Amino acid sequence: MGAVPPFRGGPRGGRVSILGRVSGPAPASSPEAHVPVEHPGAFRGLQRAVRLTFLLTGAVLLVDATVVEPNWILVGRSIEHVPALPPRSRDLVVAHLSDLHVARLGFREKRAITLLREARPDIILISGDLVRGPASVPALENFLRGLRAPYGVYVVWGNHDHADGIADEEGARAVRRAGAVLLNNASVRIGDPARRMHVAGVDDPVSGNDNLRQAMRGVPRRDVCLLLAHTPAIARDIGNWDIDLLFVGNTHAGQVRLPLLGALYLAWGTRGFAEGWFDAPGGARMHVSRGLGWSWLPVRFFCPPRIDLITLRGGPAPRRGAASVLGRT
Repeated sequence: MGAVPPFRGGPRGGRVSILGRVSGPAPASSPEAHVPVEHPGAFRGLQRAVRLTFLLTGAVLLVDATVVEPNWILVGRSIEHVPALPPRSRDLVVAHLSDLHVARLGFREKRAITLLREARPDIILISGDLVRGPASVPALENFLRGLRAPYGVYVVWGNHDHADGIADEEGARAVRRAGAVLLNNASVRIGDPARRMHVAGVDDPVSGNDNLRQAMRGVPRRDVCLLLAHTPAIARDIGNWDIDLLFVGNTHAGQVRLPLLGALYLAWGTRGFAEGWFDAPGGARMHVSRGLGWSWLPVRFFCPPRIDLITLRGGPAPRRGAASVLGRT
Protein backbone atom coordinates (compact mmCIF):
# COMPACT_ATOMS: atom_id res chain seq x y z
CA MET A 1 0.00 0.00 0.00
CA GLY A 2 1.48 3.34 -1.14
CA ALA A 3 2.01 6.40 1.06
CA VAL A 4 -0.79 9.01 1.24
CA PRO A 5 0.32 12.26 -0.46
CA PRO A 6 0.39 15.30 1.78
CA PHE A 7 -2.64 17.71 1.72
CA ARG A 8 -1.64 20.74 -0.34
CA GLY A 9 -4.76 22.74 -0.87
CA GLY A 10 -8.52 22.95 -0.82
CA PRO A 11 -11.06 23.28 -3.56
CA ARG A 12 -10.03 25.10 -6.69
CA GLY A 13 -9.81 28.78 -6.14
CA GLY A 14 -9.85 28.44 -2.34
CA ARG A 15 -7.20 28.80 0.32
CA VAL A 16 -6.36 27.26 3.63
CA SER A 17 -6.72 29.36 6.75
CA ILE A 18 -4.28 29.10 9.58
CA LEU A 19 -6.81 26.94 11.41
CA GLY A 20 -6.91 24.52 8.57
CA ARG A 21 -10.42 25.48 7.40
CA VAL A 22 -11.16 26.06 3.80
CA SER A 23 -12.29 29.56 2.87
CA GLY A 24 -13.30 31.02 -0.42
CA PRO A 25 -16.35 31.76 -2.54
CA ALA A 26 -19.40 29.89 -1.29
CA PRO A 27 -20.96 27.46 -3.71
CA ALA A 28 -23.97 28.73 -5.58
CA SER A 29 -26.18 26.30 -3.72
CA SER A 30 -25.06 27.56 -0.29
CA PRO A 31 -27.70 29.49 1.72
CA GLU A 32 -25.00 31.94 2.75
CA ALA A 33 -25.01 33.40 -0.75
CA HIS A 34 -28.56 34.81 -0.21
CA VAL A 35 -28.24 36.28 3.29
CA PRO A 36 -28.41 40.14 3.06
CA VAL A 37 -25.81 42.17 4.87
CA GLU A 38 -27.29 44.16 7.80
CA HIS A 39 -26.16 47.69 8.76
CA PRO A 40 -27.57 48.38 12.25
CA GLY A 41 -25.67 51.66 12.48
CA ALA A 42 -27.51 53.18 9.50
CA PHE A 43 -30.93 52.17 10.90
CA ARG A 44 -30.14 53.73 14.27
CA GLY A 45 -29.04 56.90 12.48
CA LEU A 46 -32.36 57.09 10.66
CA GLN A 47 -34.23 56.68 13.95
CA ARG A 48 -32.24 59.50 15.51
CA ALA A 49 -32.94 61.76 12.52
CA VAL A 50 -36.69 61.11 12.74
CA ARG A 51 -36.75 61.78 16.49
CA LEU A 52 -34.74 64.97 16.03
CA THR A 53 -37.13 66.16 13.31
CA PHE A 54 -40.13 65.62 15.58
CA LEU A 55 -38.43 67.39 18.48
CA LEU A 56 -37.44 70.39 16.37
CA THR A 57 -40.93 70.63 14.83
CA GLY A 58 -42.54 70.49 18.27
CA ALA A 59 -40.17 73.16 19.59
CA VAL A 60 -40.94 75.46 16.66
CA LEU A 61 -44.71 75.02 17.08
CA LEU A 62 -44.43 75.61 20.84
CA VAL A 63 -42.50 78.85 20.34
CA ASP A 64 -45.00 79.94 17.70
CA ALA A 65 -48.02 79.23 19.92
CA THR A 66 -46.63 80.78 23.12
CA VAL A 67 -44.32 83.58 21.94
CA VAL A 68 -44.86 84.52 18.30
CA GLU A 69 -48.61 84.34 17.62
CA PRO A 70 -49.87 85.80 20.92
CA ASN A 71 -47.90 88.97 20.15
CA TRP A 72 -48.36 89.08 16.36
CA ILE A 73 -51.31 91.45 15.99
CA LEU A 74 -53.10 91.48 12.64
CA VAL A 75 -55.08 94.46 11.39
CA GLY A 76 -58.18 93.59 9.37
CA ARG A 77 -59.98 96.15 7.18
CA SER A 78 -63.52 95.95 5.86
CA ILE A 79 -66.32 98.17 4.58
CA GLU A 80 -69.85 97.87 5.93
CA HIS A 81 -72.68 99.79 4.27
CA VAL A 82 -75.29 101.24 6.63
CA PRO A 83 -78.60 102.06 4.89
CA ALA A 84 -79.64 104.32 7.79
CA LEU A 85 -76.69 106.64 7.12
CA PRO A 86 -77.01 109.32 4.42
CA PRO A 87 -75.46 108.02 1.18
CA ARG A 88 -73.18 111.03 0.80
CA SER A 89 -72.09 111.31 4.43
CA ARG A 90 -68.43 111.03 5.30
CA ASP A 91 -67.14 107.53 6.05
CA LEU A 92 -66.80 106.67 9.73
CA VAL A 93 -63.93 104.36 10.71
CA VAL A 94 -64.61 102.13 13.72
CA ALA A 95 -61.79 100.25 15.45
CA HIS A 96 -63.22 97.13 17.08
CA LEU A 97 -61.29 94.94 19.49
CA SER A 98 -62.25 92.64 22.31
CA ASP A 99 -61.00 90.32 25.05
CA LEU A 100 -57.97 92.38 26.03
CA HIS A 101 -57.23 90.27 29.11
CA VAL A 102 -54.69 92.87 30.17
CA ALA A 103 -52.40 91.77 33.00
CA ARG A 104 -49.63 94.31 32.43
CA LEU A 105 -48.64 96.87 29.86
CA GLY A 106 -46.41 94.50 27.91
CA PHE A 107 -45.24 94.21 24.32
CA ARG A 108 -48.62 93.16 22.91
CA GLU A 109 -50.50 95.97 24.64
CA LYS A 110 -47.98 98.60 23.56
CA ARG A 111 -48.07 97.26 20.02
CA ALA A 112 -51.87 97.51 19.98
CA ILE A 113 -51.70 101.13 21.16
CA THR A 114 -49.19 101.94 18.41
CA LEU A 115 -51.31 100.29 15.70
CA LEU A 116 -54.43 102.16 16.80
CA ARG A 117 -52.60 105.49 16.88
CA GLU A 118 -51.31 104.86 13.36
CA ALA A 119 -54.78 103.87 12.12
CA ARG A 120 -56.42 107.01 13.61
CA PRO A 121 -60.00 105.62 13.76
CA ASP A 122 -62.96 107.90 14.44
CA ILE A 123 -64.25 105.71 17.28
CA ILE A 124 -62.90 102.75 19.28
CA LEU A 125 -65.18 99.98 20.59
CA ILE A 126 -63.98 97.31 23.07
CA SER A 127 -66.29 94.33 23.70
CA GLY A 128 -65.44 93.25 27.23
CA ASP A 129 -63.08 90.93 29.12
CA LEU A 130 -60.75 93.82 29.78
CA VAL A 131 -58.46 92.33 32.45
CA ARG A 132 -56.78 89.13 33.58
CA GLY A 133 -56.88 89.04 37.37
CA PRO A 134 -58.08 91.48 40.05
CA ALA A 135 -54.67 93.20 40.28
CA SER A 136 -54.80 94.25 36.61
CA VAL A 137 -56.88 97.43 36.99
CA PRO A 138 -53.84 99.81 36.92
CA ALA A 139 -52.57 98.10 33.76
CA LEU A 140 -56.00 98.44 32.15
CA GLU A 141 -56.11 102.13 33.04
CA ASN A 142 -52.70 102.68 31.45
CA PHE A 143 -53.74 100.80 28.32
CA LEU A 144 -56.97 102.75 27.87
CA ARG A 145 -55.17 106.02 28.53
CA GLY A 146 -53.04 105.34 25.45
CA LEU A 147 -56.10 105.16 23.15
CA ARG A 148 -57.58 108.22 21.51
CA ALA A 149 -60.36 108.73 18.97
CA PRO A 150 -62.30 111.88 17.96
CA TYR A 151 -65.67 110.38 18.94
CA GLY A 152 -64.44 108.47 21.95
CA VAL A 153 -63.37 105.09 23.34
CA TYR A 154 -66.25 102.89 24.58
CA VAL A 155 -66.03 99.68 26.63
CA VAL A 156 -68.35 97.13 28.24
CA TRP A 157 -67.72 94.49 30.90
CA GLY A 158 -67.24 90.80 30.10
CA ASN A 159 -67.66 87.63 32.15
CA HIS A 160 -63.98 87.57 33.21
CA ASP A 161 -64.29 91.13 34.49
CA HIS A 162 -67.11 90.01 36.77
CA ALA A 163 -65.30 86.83 37.79
CA ASP A 164 -62.18 88.83 38.68
CA GLY A 165 -64.22 91.29 40.73
CA ILE A 166 -63.28 94.45 38.83
CA ALA A 167 -66.72 95.17 37.33
CA ASP A 168 -67.48 97.47 40.23
CA GLU A 169 -67.17 101.14 41.08
CA GLU A 170 -63.39 100.92 41.40
CA GLY A 171 -63.11 99.47 37.90
CA ALA A 172 -65.55 102.05 36.55
CA ARG A 173 -63.48 104.88 38.07
CA ALA A 174 -60.32 103.49 36.44
CA VAL A 175 -62.06 103.48 33.04
CA ARG A 176 -63.22 107.06 33.51
CA ARG A 177 -59.79 108.25 34.67
CA ALA A 178 -58.33 106.81 31.46
CA GLY A 179 -60.73 108.93 29.40
CA ALA A 180 -62.87 106.03 28.14
CA VAL A 181 -66.64 105.61 28.48
CA LEU A 182 -68.09 102.57 30.25
CA LEU A 183 -71.48 101.66 28.78
CA ASN A 184 -73.02 99.68 31.60
CA ASN A 185 -76.55 99.16 30.21
CA ALA A 186 -76.43 102.71 28.90
CA SER A 187 -76.09 104.70 25.69
CA VAL A 188 -74.55 107.96 24.46
CA ARG A 189 -74.97 110.03 21.34
CA ILE A 190 -71.90 110.50 19.17
CA GLY A 191 -71.11 114.18 18.79
CA ASP A 192 -71.18 114.32 15.01
CA PRO A 193 -73.53 116.98 13.62
CA ALA A 194 -73.70 115.24 10.23
CA ARG A 195 -75.12 112.04 11.72
CA ARG A 196 -77.70 111.05 14.28
CA MET A 197 -75.88 108.12 15.83
CA HIS A 198 -75.89 106.46 19.26
CA VAL A 199 -73.58 103.91 20.83
CA ALA A 200 -75.35 101.62 23.33
CA GLY A 201 -73.71 99.03 25.52
CA VAL A 202 -74.94 96.20 27.74
CA ASP A 203 -73.28 94.63 30.75
CA ASP A 204 -72.10 91.04 30.36
CA PRO A 205 -74.86 88.67 29.11
CA VAL A 206 -72.86 85.56 30.11
CA SER A 207 -73.13 86.42 33.80
CA GLY A 208 -76.71 87.65 33.39
CA ASN A 209 -76.02 91.34 34.05
CA ASP A 210 -77.27 92.66 30.70
CA ASN A 211 -80.33 94.89 30.43
CA LEU A 212 -81.01 95.73 26.81
CA ARG A 213 -84.18 97.67 27.56
CA GLN A 214 -82.29 100.00 29.89
CA ALA A 215 -79.40 100.34 27.44
CA MET A 216 -81.74 101.35 24.60
CA ARG A 217 -83.70 103.84 26.70
CA GLY A 218 -83.27 107.27 25.14
CA VAL A 219 -82.16 105.97 21.71
CA PRO A 220 -84.60 107.33 19.09
CA ARG A 221 -85.72 104.68 16.63
CA ARG A 222 -84.82 106.87 13.67
CA ASP A 223 -81.18 107.23 14.79
CA VAL A 224 -78.36 104.90 13.78
CA CYS A 225 -77.54 102.61 16.72
CA LEU A 226 -74.30 100.71 17.34
CA LEU A 227 -74.72 98.13 20.12
CA LEU A 228 -71.66 96.99 22.07
CA ALA A 229 -71.82 93.68 23.99
CA HIS A 230 -69.49 90.91 25.09
CA THR A 231 -70.98 87.82 23.44
CA PRO A 232 -72.78 86.96 20.17
CA ALA A 233 -75.49 85.32 22.31
CA ILE A 234 -77.05 88.79 22.72
CA ALA A 235 -78.09 88.69 19.05
CA ARG A 236 -81.17 86.59 19.78
CA ASP A 237 -82.58 89.42 21.93
CA ILE A 238 -82.26 92.37 19.55
CA GLY A 239 -85.04 91.62 17.06
CA ASN A 240 -87.51 94.10 18.61
CA TRP A 241 -85.04 96.97 18.67
CA ASP A 242 -83.87 99.21 15.84
CA ILE A 243 -80.20 98.25 16.07
CA ASP A 244 -78.11 98.69 12.96
CA LEU A 245 -74.76 97.21 13.96
CA LEU A 246 -73.77 94.88 16.79
CA PHE A 247 -70.14 94.60 17.98
CA VAL A 248 -69.25 91.58 20.14
CA GLY A 249 -66.36 89.31 21.14
CA ASN A 250 -65.85 86.48 23.66
CA THR A 251 -64.96 83.81 21.09
CA HIS A 252 -61.21 84.45 20.67
CA ALA A 253 -62.02 82.80 17.30
CA GLY A 254 -61.23 79.58 19.16
CA GLN A 255 -57.74 80.77 20.22
CA VAL A 256 -56.33 77.39 19.08
CA ARG A 257 -57.23 76.37 15.54
CA LEU A 258 -56.09 73.44 13.43
CA PRO A 259 -55.90 73.30 9.63
CA LEU A 260 -59.08 71.81 8.12
CA LEU A 261 -60.63 71.36 11.59
CA GLY A 262 -60.87 75.01 12.69
CA ALA A 263 -61.46 76.02 16.30
CA LEU A 264 -61.14 73.26 18.88
CA TYR A 265 -63.33 75.10 21.39
CA LEU A 266 -65.77 78.01 21.37
CA ALA A 267 -67.33 79.61 24.43
CA TRP A 268 -70.96 79.18 25.44
CA GLY A 269 -73.40 80.78 23.01
CA THR A 270 -70.79 81.48 20.35
CA ARG A 271 -70.76 78.32 18.23
CA GLY A 272 -71.25 79.26 14.62
CA PHE A 273 -70.03 82.82 15.27
CA ALA A 274 -66.27 82.41 15.63
CA GLU A 275 -65.26 85.71 13.99
CA GLY A 276 -66.21 88.14 11.25
CA TRP A 277 -69.53 89.48 9.94
CA PHE A 278 -72.95 87.86 10.34
CA ASP A 279 -76.55 88.76 9.69
CA ALA A 280 -78.52 89.22 12.92
CA PRO A 281 -82.26 89.42 13.67
CA GLY A 282 -84.10 92.62 12.81
CA GLY A 283 -81.91 93.37 9.81
CA ALA A 284 -78.87 94.14 11.98
CA ARG A 285 -75.33 93.20 11.14
CA MET A 286 -73.05 91.65 13.76
CA HIS A 287 -69.26 91.81 13.90
CA VAL A 288 -67.42 89.28 16.09
CA SER A 289 -63.90 90.25 17.12
CA ARG A 290 -61.14 87.64 17.31
CA GLY A 291 -59.78 89.39 20.38
CA LEU A 292 -56.44 90.71 21.50
CA GLY A 293 -55.50 88.54 24.49
CA TRP A 294 -55.89 84.97 25.71
CA SER A 295 -57.66 83.13 28.51
CA TRP A 296 -56.97 79.92 30.46
CA LEU A 297 -53.74 79.10 28.59
CA PRO A 298 -51.21 81.63 27.22
CA VAL A 299 -51.34 80.26 23.68
CA ARG A 300 -52.66 81.16 20.25
CA PHE A 301 -52.23 78.76 17.36
CA PHE A 302 -53.22 79.54 13.77
CA CYS A 303 -55.21 82.35 15.39
CA PRO A 304 -53.14 85.50 16.09
CA PRO A 305 -54.80 88.47 17.81
CA ARG A 306 -56.49 91.03 15.59
CA ILE A 307 -57.73 94.61 15.51
CA ASP A 308 -60.51 95.33 13.00
CA LEU A 309 -60.82 98.67 11.25
CA ILE A 310 -64.33 98.90 9.85
CA THR A 311 -65.37 101.69 7.50
CA LEU A 312 -69.06 102.54 7.90
CA ARG A 313 -70.39 103.90 4.62
CA GLY A 314 -73.83 105.39 4.03
CA GLY A 315 -76.30 103.75 1.68
CA PRO A 316 -77.43 100.20 0.88
CA ALA A 317 -74.88 97.46 0.47
CA PRO A 318 -74.06 96.30 -3.08
CA ARG A 319 -74.35 92.69 -1.91
CA ARG A 320 -76.10 91.87 1.34
CA GLY A 321 -75.05 89.01 3.58
CA ALA A 322 -71.28 89.33 3.62
CA ALA A 323 -68.64 91.92 4.34
CA SER A 324 -66.30 93.05 1.56
CA VAL A 325 -62.91 92.44 3.10
CA LEU A 326 -60.33 94.78 1.60
CA GLY A 327 -57.16 93.44 3.11
CA ARG A 328 -55.09 92.53 6.12
CA THR A 329 -51.81 93.94 7.34
